[in-house]
Amino acid sequence: MIEHQLMDEMDISVYQNAKKGNWCSGDAVYIVRTSDYILVAVTDGLGSGHEAQEASESVMAIIRADHDLPFRALLDRCNNAVWGTRGVVLSILKFDFHSQQVEYINVGNITCTFYYPDGKMYRPIPSRGYLSGRKHKAKPSNIPFEPGMGFIVYSDGLTFNPAYHALFDRHLTAQETLEMIVDLKVDSNDDVAIVLGHVHQPD
Repeated sequence: MIEHQLMDEMDISVYQNAKKGNWCSGDAVYIVRTSDYILVAVTDGLGSGHEAQEASESVMAIIRADHDLPFRALLDRCNNAVWGTRGVVLSILKFDFHSQQVEYINVGNITCTFYYPDGKMYRPIPSRGYLSGRKHKAKPSNIPFEPGMGFIVYSDGLTFNPAYHALFDRHLTAQETLEMIVDLKVDSNDDVAIVLGHVHQPD
């Protein structure tokens, strides 16, 4: 299922699907826009099924309630919330309207790639491990938030084909790009979540 959100600053499309045979997904997506920023979060509960969903939802409940916190504090609360669960991996992006920076933090194998209008591509190095209530070493980083840039964030349920990179050079909408990726993707025996966005160019 693909959902689309059209905002003043960018358009974002989301695809989510549960592992074949499961009624629920351990992957989750949350997107919120405030007057100061747009925040995108993707989580993947370890394993699949209800216990993975429970772990993922415990983190998303914190992010929904406290997304305005500094990233270190937010991640600490998420980490505390998954104590006693299977644990989760996650990536969080905050597109700050004032600083014109994208703040990014990650734990585990939620992949994020940014595409710039000049053809450059940037993929942050993820932090190893997962959130389980134990101490973590994840640190936030910042990259430029530029008009015309694109981004994709996805769980390990997507086997990324390098040919997908070229789709970001074709001046397609987020919806068109994601629909092409979903049409081309190889089915995997896992939950999958994909968030794809394009920042609008000024008129």
